[in-house]
Amino acid sequence: MKKIVWIAIFIFTASVLSCANAGKVYQPGSYSFKVKIPAGWRKIDRPYLLITKEGPFLQNIMVQNRSIRKSFRYTKKKMQKEMLPEEAAQVIIDEYTSDNNIGNLKILNNAPADINGHNGFKIYLTYIGPKGHEFHTLYYGFIKADTFFNLRYTAGGRQYYQKDIETFKRMMTSFEVFKAPAA
Repeated sequence: MKKIVWIAIFIFTASVLSCANAGKVYQPGSYSFKVKIPAGWRKIDRPYLLITKEGPFLQNIMVQNRSIRKSFRYTKKKMQKEMLPEEAAQVIIDEYTSDNNIGNLKILNNAPADINGHNGFKIYLTYIGPKGHEFHTLYYGFIKADTFFNLRYTAGGRQYYQKDIETFKRMMTSFEVFKAPAA
């Protein structure tokens, strides 16, 4: 009898949680990706790939594909199909600039980049987080058809940034884009 009660509780909880997320449908566009996760890094459950080695506030790598129809959180801007890489980079810079949770934003590098055969951009920036900690981010992005791809490495302070930047660069070489299966 106890087993049946626990099963009923589990089913009820699962159904409540699934209803709670019903409004957050994630539609990443018609292209997807695959990438090799470095040894010793673990995934954190998100609607995008987020991995960390020692904790997400020490260092993390995020890989995301998102529909260009989806506006960004702080600027409300959207990517456009025919945007040049420097125009797409400016949308990302505007997004960081508009985020009131970060301070002392410094764009240290903004340049075109080849991301495994895709014309894109590379931004290196630093900022102070809401709790006063310094973060370094290397952000790559490009548009393919109706999908914006971004790969970024963020680490707390220069020490952690330097520690795992080569791991991020090696991981990027395994990044591949493919046509997503029709839903």
